[in-house]
Amino acid sequence: MICNQCGERPASVLVKQKINGQLIERQLCHVCAAENHNISLAFEQDPLAIHQLLSNWFPTQSPSVSPVKEEVSVCPSCGFTFNDFLKLGKFGCNTCYEAFESNLEEIFKRLHNGNKEHTGKIPASYGSTLKLKKEIEELRKQLKASIESEEFEEAARLRDQVRELNKELEGSANYGD
Repeated sequence: MICNQCGERPASVLVKQKINGQLIERQLCHVCAAENHNISLAFEQDPLAIHQLLSNWFPTQSPSVSPVKEEVSVCPSCGFTFNDFLKLGKFGCNTCYEAFESNLEEIFKRLHNGNKEHTGKIPASYGSTLKLKKEIEELRKQLKASIESEEFEEAARLRDQVRELNKELEGSANYGD
């Protein structure tokens, strides 16, 4: 999704505001979100702790909304439950990471826009070459997934995008970008 404000960069921040009782959602890139003066926090509020963030995303009262499985996962080492983690924002021991691995995958997907791992952002100072390589890598992953799911029209479109970006990459390498 492209940023609603600049229309140039990919959106990485979802801003929800309630104005006059109406919920307004905007998708912003990291640059526009940082520059946006309409986003304000009350400074008298305490900083949001991780357990508050998690409890807002995964309420324990409503199992139909929560990704927590029906059976309660318990750490074999310390007896900690996943709901304890949601309440406190930290685990009881290092074995908890293995015990709650399936629940953590859902959290990571939500934190990283559907991905299980954070791949970071490309610093602007490295130029467009690194950005193009990253885009090509991502398109190739999507291409592979499209081929595996037998969506050949989508795969052809992605293949053409990869070719165009490779041409652009070769052109920028010639100019020393």
